[in-house]
Amino acid sequence: MKLTRLFLSWVFVVALFSLPRVAVAEPVPEYQMKAAYLYNFATLTTWPTHVNNAVRICVLGNDSFGGALQQITKNASGSVQITLSYLSNIDNAQHCQILFIDVSALDNPAELLKKLEKMPVLTVTDNLDFFNAGAMIGLFLDNKRLAFDVNYAQAKNAQLFISSKLLRVARKVMQ
Repeated sequence: MKLTRLFLSWVFVVALFSLPRVAVAEPVPEYQMKAAYLYNFATLTTWPTHVNNAVRICVLGNDSFGGALQQITKNASGSVQITLSYLSNIDNAQHCQILFIDVSALDNPAELLKKLEKMPVLTVTDNLDFFNAGAMIGLFLDNKRLAFDVNYAQAKNAQLFISSKLLRVARKVMQ
């Protein structure tokens, strides 16, 4: 009886270790996903003064991306060439096609939006208050998934054309 139990235990252990292991994908960190979204915004938006298919993504405020934006710009392929800049203030934003505005740069959101008004700069934020104040795209976590909302009216005022492909996958589009 002991020998049978020992044998069955051994068979169980061998069977357990011989089962195929299931690979569990680790979740992609939030700011890596946001960097990928910024890349897609760059490829699916048209600017009125677009030259040589080059898009400059700028970050105003703290850089929470941790190298993810550098990786995206380094590995970018296709018809759009992407460069990256970090801004300490809003004065150089006219050289950007996409401006990601971190919450750390939101001392005076009304003044910030006033300076960007009518500029062909796609403003992106992950701050709900700033999005509601007039940013063009808001990136938000929704049930642990990254989603985005588009203020199409603001983009249109800045003479930006956002592709219908992008608008179809937005959580909300405000006309």
